[in-house]
Amino acid sequence: MQRIFLILALFCSSFAFNSPFLVLGPNIEYGMSGAAAPADVRGAFVPQANANFEFSWIEPLGEDFYGIWNSNKTNYIRFFAGAELSPFYGAVRAGLGFAPLPPPFAILELRFVYSNENLFWSDVEMPMKPSEQPSIREVWDGGYMFDCFYNKSSYALIQSFDTQLGARYVSRRFSFSFLFHFTLIDINSDYDKKSFDYMRGIPVYSRDYIVAEELFAVYNFSKNFSWSVEFLAMFSGRRFQFYSPFEAYDKEPLSYYIISGGPMWKFDDDKSYISVKPGLLTRRDGNDFFSDSIKERILLSIQYKRFWDFRFGKDAN
Repeated sequence: MQRIFLILALFCSSFAFNSPFLVLGPNIEYGMSGAAAPADVRGAFVPQANANFEFSWIEPLGEDFYGIWNSNKTNYIRFFAGAELSPFYGAVRAGLGFAPLPPPFAILELRFVYSNENLFWSDVEMPMKPSEQPSIREVWDGGYMFDCFYNKSSYALIQSFDTQLGARYVSRRFSFSFLFHFTLIDINSDYDKKSFDYMRGIPVYSRDYIVAEELFAVYNFSKNFSWSVEFLAMFSGRRFQFYSPFEAYDKEPLSYYIISGGPMWKFDDDKSYISVKPGLLTRRDGNDFFSDSIKERILLSIQYKRFWDFRFGKDAN
């Protein structure tokens, strides 16, 4: 492999939760996202590329009408469906979101999301017990997994059931969003129902659960230029203690953390943006952090998004 700097890799993304542009009624979002890491380094990344599309219908629960959006005040129910495509997986998702509380609690939204992730000959066996060889530290490795794609892997299916609680506050100069995930995982794999979840970037076991937290903040210097900061924490559980068939499976808990920040350029009255964010990745298994060097932990995320709304001739407030 040549020592080029850019390798694309997908991170966990939420349905339009960081969107700078939404209105009541139908909305369409599409774009591409990825990240960069040194190509000669093993340990930090699994190379991937991703394009995504989403349609959402936001139905007002109060007196607001289609085509507008009262920031921090609108009550709504959201119906959404979307798809992601990469060289290693294809995924479809659908769900519901509810924001029924009065201000100032109207910024809170509860969501239920179903995802169907199909691994395209990229199913790689993941050791999940501390005693298994090779260890998770050898297998959860960008270079190792890249060598297994296609020629040593098969098709597999991952289904997930995600309950999310989010909050999003928007002002003229500053916006902030928080999203908490609790996800149940089901895997159909040739490797004893173990695999790598490419959408979330973490090894998982069937009947596993994942807890994730996302924080996203943007400061607007001008109409077209902002600075964004993002924090992501991803945890995979040990097992369901109350479910007897899995009590004897001593699964190793895994987690990783990403903090990143950088400029964001907005176009067409916030209907599209490009963000570039250098960041740092930290991984751990059980109570021990991976001994990744600084070079292995550095990353550069890049994202492009475009929003297409149907305003029905109305002007947003």
